[in-house]
Amino acid sequence: MMNCDTAQKLIPEFLDDDLDNQELSDFIDHIESCPECKEELTIQFLVKVGMKRLEDGNTFNLNKELEILLSDAKKRLSVRRSLVLLSFGLEIAVASMLAICLLLLIAL
Repeated sequence: MMNCDTAQKLIPEFLDDDLDNQELSDFIDHIESCPECKEELTIQFLVKVGMKRLEDGNTFNLNKELEILLSDAKKRLSVRRSLVLLSFGLEIAVASMLAICLLLLIAL
């Protein structure tokens, strides 16, 4: 389980989409269960994204956009996990085919 210090240090990396799968999973779990860290995420999100939008004259719904960002992060994490499982399955398939080829070579 991630602690608050670690989660708060990872906020800039989260906002830049620069966390690996495990960090992202632990970060999201922590943010969803810790109001203090979610507030810090909200502040840093506002500073990084909101101020730029406001400077450009665009309207900005902080809560909605942050929830979309967290939701998108969950979806990306799910896709990443699926790709890891797929690559693992492909590695097993390739290893099995190599083993079969070696057995056929030995048998001939």
